Amino acid sequence: MNLGAELASEQSQVYRVAMQSLFDRLASLCEGTVAVDEHARIVWISENYVRRLGLKSTSEALGREIEEVIPNSLMREVVRTGEPILLDIMEFGDESFVVTRMPLTNDDGRVVGAIGFVLYDRLHYLKPLVSKFARLQAELAAAQRKLAEERRAKYTLSSFVGSSPALVELKRQARRVAQLDTTVLLAGET
Repeated sequence: MNLGAELASEQSQVYRVAMQSLFDRLASLCEGTVAVDEHARIVWISENYVRRLGLKSTSEALGREIEEVIPNSLMREVVRTGEPILLDIMEFGDESFVVTRMPLTNDDGRVVGAIGFVLYDRLHYLKPLVSKFARLQAELAAAQRKLAEERRAKYTLSSFVGSSPALVELKRQARRVAQLDTTVLLAGET
């Protein structure tokens, strides 16, 4: 075997070992892991996920469509679109889980399934992130209110004082013109 082929073989082996090691490590850190095929049927599920879902064994889940086991799952959507859902909150019964879902592709880049990880079983792990998001939302709402106040007209047609026939006609014409998308200049005495 030449040096190039030997190096490529070694790289391929290291890559496979790294991927398996990464998957095993991630699965061990998660509250649950599930994989589906291109038809969104469960092909693998971790033991801790089986217990969390209240199943007796993995065989109760294998081969079933994901929604039969996890009703609110978006794994089918990941398989359909090929797009990951990196951070989501999934409701299951009276519990909420923080989950991530990623498509699985073959060597040709075709989606052949998806894998999902339950990252946390308690939302309090995300409390700092949720607090920061809430603070930023409040700041944005306040800025939008202030901007709307600044943009609001200071004077309206009802601010015009008087009831002469000329002023009544001017207000009528101004109301008609206000329906159009055009700029109008009113000139005259204050």
